[in-house]
Amino acid sequence: MKRLQLESGSHIHFVGICGTAMGNVAIGLKKRGFTVTGSDKGVYPPMSEVLEGNGIRVLPFGLDNTRDPDFFVIGNAIPRGNVEVEEILNRRKAFCSLPEILRDVFVEGRRLVMITGTHGKTTTTALVYHILKENDLNPAVMMGGVPQGLKSGFEWSTKSELFVMEGDEYDTAFFDKTSKFLKFSPDILVINAIEFDHADIFDSVADIEKAFRFLLRRTPGNAKVLANGDDARALALKSDCYSKFASFGFGEKNPYRIVSVTYGDGRMKVELDMDGEHISLISGMLGKHNAMNIAGACSVCRELGVSATGLEQAIATFPGVRRRFEERAFNEVTGGRVIEDFAHHPTAVSATIRGAREIFPGKRIVAFFEPASNTMRRGELRSELLTALNMADIAFLLPVPQGRRELAQNTPEIPVGSLAERVVGLNKQNEIENIFREQVYPGDVILILSNGTGQGSLEKAIDFVNGGKHE
Repeated sequence: MKRLQLESGSHIHFVGICGTAMGNVAIGLKKRGFTVTGSDKGVYPPMSEVLEGNGIRVLPFGLDNTRDPDFFVIGNAIPRGNVEVEEILNRRKAFCSLPEILRDVFVEGRRLVMITGTHGKTTTTALVYHILKENDLNPAVMMGGVPQGLKSGFEWSTKSELFVMEGDEYDTAFFDKTSKFLKFSPDILVINAIEFDHADIFDSVADIEKAFRFLLRRTPGNAKVLANGDDARALALKSDCYSKFASFGFGEKNPYRIVSVTYGDGRMKVELDMDGEHISLISGMLGKHNAMNIAGACSVCRELGVSATGLEQAIATFPGVRRRFEERAFNEVTGGRVIEDFAHHPTAVSATIRGAREIFPGKRIVAFFEPASNTMRRGELRSELLTALNMADIAFLLPVPQGRRELAQNTPEIPVGSLAERVVGLNKQNEIENIFREQVYPGDVILILSNGTGQGSLEKAIDFVNGGKHE
């Protein structure tokens, strides 16, 4: 297999730089001494701010961007017909996909820890990185989000052979429709829960399972696979596994088992049985889904030799990840809060709302959901989504983001009005302001659930909690 050979200081241009993984790898290359530029459209925080903070300016797509660079990285969201793509192809310029440059420049020759699954990848990856760093194992890391306290989701290290990264089942690029994670052969592989998602490239959950089976074929026999033992699909992959296999979760058969989860003083206590050793953890993260992320991360770190004390001390200081059950506002007088979460799949929506109910018992839960992912925009999993949103006291389904309507043909319109007992569909962004005037109360816990911009709902919610009142 031919590997990329890039001279130090080369000019690399990212086409579609504002995807979280694209942006973080671009930052990593800049830190390694490459000249990095990038182009995109519809840019929004946090990645726009992260790139700017790392000295990378985002340009609009245009022919001028293709003249000077020595090499191009093309994101998987970029189609044929893009003005830069067509110029790159017509002029026979050198290019590759994101996972290829990540593999050849950063991962090659290192011991790879890869975190996969439909949910929890970013948080688990961030946890593993934090635990290892706090225990002086100093890995490099690439993740799809930005941890609190870091300037990006990429951190390079020359002090260790370990590289920790998210492994994504999504397709690689317009010229390579295989899953991104199939470019790698991990030494430790985590498989979180597997569900149907990415409806634009997978026809069924069976197709997603097939991608994971291909990944296991690439995983060495002397590697270790750690799977979510409470998820039937993840556990079923054991039959295709030639590597050492163990599981984590709440079930009693898991070698790495969650014994209990309790809450107090705004923190979560997680009791673990780690293959016979009892470990008690205190975390600022909340919710049983985060207890699963903690269990998965601790399983990895135990395999790498981290002690029980090392786990306890590191988990206690983990600051969290932006947009993962992140508290954005709190009013001490009214008790109102705003929680922002990246949830964009019905299961994640359900887990977030359930977590809010567990953590804030007796509080009225108000949810705003933006159907920004390809799966949600296509109307897939509509029944499951409405069931999940109906767990809130009242939920509002925002319209499809205008900037993304052209990405899929025949996208069904999101229905408006009453969609379920406690779910209301909105058809105009300006309706959000009326909602805060008429249907949200000062003491509510407001959840903003989106992997997109949120269409102003986050900003309005923060303003409301910080001083909003019914007129």
